[in-house]
Parts: sequence; structure tokens; C-alpha cells
Amino acid sequence: MKRATRTHFITGTDTGAGKTILTALLLDHLRAQGENAIAIKPLCTGPRDDVRLLQSLQPGVLTDDEMNPFHYLKPVTPLVASGGRLKQEDLVRAIRQREGECERLLVEGAGGLRVPLAPDVTWDDVVKILKCGVILAAQNRLGVLNHVNLTLDRLKTIGAKKVFVVLSDCNPPSRMDASAASNEPVLAGFWPETPFLRLPYLGSNLGKPEKIRAARKKMKKTLAQLVSLL
Repeated sequence: MKRATRTHFITGTDTGAGKTILTALLLDHLRAQGENAIAIKPLCTGPRDDVRLLQSLQPGVLTDDEMNPFHYLKPVTPLVASGGRLKQEDLVRAIRQREGECERLLVEGAGGLRVPLAPDVTWDDVVKILKCGVILAAQNRLGVLNHVNLTLDRLKTIGAKKVFVVLSDCNPPSRMDASAASNEPVLAGFWPETPFLRLPYLGSNLGKPEKIRAARKKMKKTLAQLVSLL
């Protein structure tokens, strides 16, 4: 009997929080372990750089339009980019279509959890319908406490299950700000039942498949730990 697809939604505290790099690392790790994993970015505004990176790690599996069915050229919030024409049911349907094609589906969102997608619709509405696990990407820097707390509060409100937080060091140790050492323990104190994992600084310009593969090998144990929690 075929096992049901496990779907995980990857969101961020805001734009540039590291969603795509985290999704790429997870995708490459899962596929390297022999798992039939697929990543999609159902909605994208502006350049398709994120789509190209993820597609390079799963060549020939999906067309760009299957992997990213809703693409708007203007780099603004989806509600504005689509002219209000995007419908929640179409977005959910596009994600559901991919679930039958793999063992594990990684769904990368656009922006943060409360980004306006359509009139009165944000990503948390989609997550509530999908009933999937959520991985929150956050940059380990000053200001992250507020952003993580707000996002986790909202996920708790909608009853999201299996929520995990990945804090990524955005600078090498010599350039980390004063908050970097205390952010994780402070957050863990607020959310004792939420798993927190930390990714060290992996270098700049990670948006290339060879850089992702090198980082994945370096972070194999941490990525395996995250997968074991999903």
C-alpha cells in the first residue's frame, strides 16, 4: 500500500529569511538519501531565481510551470501582483496536484506567513487547509525574537501541527551581532515544545546547486536531525 505523501510548508519570518536555501538543503538531502522528494514554489513574484535553484536539484521532475504555477513579474505582494485575481482554491489545488507524485513534498511559500495572497487570504489560510507540518526559517540576528514569536503565535492560533524553527547564522562568527548567542535559548524558553535547530554560517552566494550540495554534505547530521523530526 502506497504511503501518503508527507507535505511540509516552509515559511519565513519575512522576505530574505532563508526559505529557499533551507528548502534547497532539505530537498538535496532527502534526494541524496534516496527519498522521492519534490520541492515546489507555487507562488512567485519577480524573478524566478528561487525556482531555478530548486529545479536544478530535481532536474526533469517537473516543468517550471508545474513547479511554479503562479508567477507574476512585478516584485510586489501577490495580492497586488495578481490584481486580486488569485484564488485560494486554485492555489490549494495546485499544491494538491503534486502530492500524488512523491513521498515528501516541500512547499516553499513567498514572503512570510501573513503575506496577502488574495482578498482576505494569507498563507496561514492555506496551511490550515493543507493540515501540513510547518518549518519556519529565521535569520539569527537582532529582531528575530519578535518575528518568530509573532509567527509562532499565529501558527498556534490556527492549530498548526509539527512546527519547527530553523535559525540560520547570517554572518561568520566574527561578524555576528550581540544577540546571536542568546536568541535560540530565549525563544526556546517561550516555546519549550517547539524544536529549534541552528544552521551555522555556510558562506555567501549559496544560490547555486554546487554550493547547496557542498553545504548539504557539511550539514548532513543537522539535516538528518531535522528530517527525523518532520
